[in-house]
Amino acid sequence: MARQVQFYMLPDDQAAFLDFARMQDDVLVTLRDADSPEPRAVKNSGADSRRVLCLWNVRILPRLKRKWIANPGYYRIDCLHTPTLEFTPSFHASWEGKPAIGQGRLFGDFDPYLKKPKSFDRWYSSLVHWMRKNYEKSPAKFGGYVAPSAYKFYQSGHYLLPGVLPSRTEHWLSAIGAQHTEPRT
Repeated sequence: MARQVQFYMLPDDQAAFLDFARMQDDVLVTLRDADSPEPRAVKNSGADSRRVLCLWNVRILPRLKRKWIANPGYYRIDCLHTPTLEFTPSFHASWEGKPAIGQGRLFGDFDPYLKKPKSFDRWYSSLVHWMRKNYEKSPAKFGGYVAPSAYKFYQSGHYLLPGVLPSRTEHWLSAIGAQHTEPRT
């Protein structure tokens, strides 16, 4: 069974979370998709919110290589069959002329048939526990958690979006617009 926690993070929030992950365990943050089979640490993981990252706990899995994906031609970490986590950063956008951020997620697959070690489940749970302890529950209808800087961003009148930039429909205009409407008395 797959599990995920959704979140809103600005770059400093992301750096704090990844620092926690690295301090807790021997974790390498790398790109999921790259032009090399060898995973290398990403120096500035907050620089590009469009790239999916992979969290690799070296204590759980001492060696990791990306697999070649012939079409379109790149190497990818197989997060389904390895005890690694996908980390999709929050993205920056604009909604109705105001700055906005979209949901990111921390995702892992825990299906029993994959026979991943129990330590993988414990590691994922510890990361999620840290988020729940340190972040606010999202005030947006999309759920998840909001990191401290992202929460200040929201409180200043900016928007929280779902995991993709929604199309401009009545449904989305209403759902997202409701984030900052004052209740009528």
